[in-house]
Amino acid sequence: MDIRKITLLSDVDGTLLSSDGKVSVKNREAIRSFIEAGGHFGIATGRGHINVLGFIEGVAINAPSILYNGSMLYDFTEKEVLSSEALPVTKLSEAIRWIQKAYPGIMIHIYTPDTCHLVSEEVHADEKILSDHQPAVFSKLEEALQEPWIKVLLAGENSELKEIEKRLESELEGEMRWVYSADIYLEILPLGVSKASMLKRLKEIHGEDHHIIAAGDFYNDLEMIKAADYGIAMGNAPDEIKEAADGIAVSNDEDGIAWIIEAILSDELEERAGK
Repeated sequence: MDIRKITLLSDVDGTLLSSDGKVSVKNREAIRSFIEAGGHFGIATGRGHINVLGFIEGVAINAPSILYNGSMLYDFTEKEVLSSEALPVTKLSEAIRWIQKAYPGIMIHIYTPDTCHLVSEEVHADEKILSDHQPAVFSKLEEALQEPWIKVLLAGENSELKEIEKRLESELEGEMRWVYSADIYLEILPLGVSKASMLKRLKEIHGEDHHIIAAGDFYNDLEMIKAADYGIAMGNAPDEIKEAADGIAVSNDEDGIAWIIEAILSDELEERAGK
């Protein structure tokens, strides 16, 4: 296949990043070689344009990228939002107030177009989670209500997130959706929004003859992996993700993205990754 008609979309955490939270030199060099050969590389992540840059420093990106788990399509070259969706704030804000009271240890991140508002108490903040989601500001809920909400991230104990999820199912089913991006992260998104929904928009931009390869490692990647022309599960992905994928790569700690690119450039992807 003509490399100029291929886009590789990579999830970030657990896929492009190794377990130490960094992009390996081998991955960075492989991405640059892929672009120089005529390919298109973009990311598809739950992170937003305001806090992903610190994690992908030195990574060449020349394709529109999916951010906020599908709530935004962003052009890193032009620093331009190409498309975005917003949450129904009124009903969701009522749920947020309940979470603040019932689960003070849950960190509540509200992403607006330019800011990540933390509307939970700073005294309960987990330092590791806090450092992984910068820049962010501690705000009152009323401040966040002055802007559109792109995504809400709830971070904390999985057992508490499961209890919150039950409440969301009983009160907000059919008005928005939610997905786990890690055991400690429950993300609330606009209804119908996923990485897969923005993948369709990418097809419209590039044309139906364009081939999209997507790689990911967790449940928020599942729909994208299924929707891509060729979906790849990383070696560190849960079995359910691997079963849904067209192929399986090595893990994120084995330079998985470089492994995928090498297979694409040698026209051996299906042979190497195929199940």
